[in-house]
Formats: sequence, structure tokens, C-alpha cells
Amino acid sequence: MVTYIIARQLGGKPVITVGGEELGRLDDIIVDEATGDFISVIVEPIAGGPPRISYPKDKDGNLVIPWDAVNAVSKVMVVKD
Repeated sequence: MVTYIIARQLGGKPVITVGGEELGRLDDIIVDEATGDFISVIVEPIAGGPPRISYPKDKDGNLVIPWDAVNAVSKVMVVKD
């Protein structure tokens, strides 16, 4: 059975690492316009200090996580440590 995920359904989902660390909430998705492939996700970090994980940040301080680091998407998005 194939499950389709609509990008609109992903907005605001909590993002955690496979180790259980909460990183923040999904803010945006960067998509290759030519192919439709997901490139990366933009995560608004949680308040209370930066996470110990070292993903790059954009000019607004949001985490930029490559799509290939995403392990699973359900009630939460799980990314590699």
C-alpha cells in the first residue's frame, strides 16, 4: 500500500532525532521545481537553547536539514542525529 503525503499536511509537525531529542517544528520544505524532489526541510528550533545536533542554519536561525536525513514521517518527523 502506497501512502501519499501532501506537503501541506507536514507543516507544523514536531521534528525529533532518532535519539529522541526535540529539534522544533517543521516550518517549510525546499523542493526542486524541475523534478518535484524534496531537497531539505526548514525547522524552527524550540525555545530554550540550540539543540546539540549540528545542522546548518539559515539567516533566520532555522535549521536546514537535508531531505536524505529524514528517517520517518508520521505524527512527528524523525531525522538522523
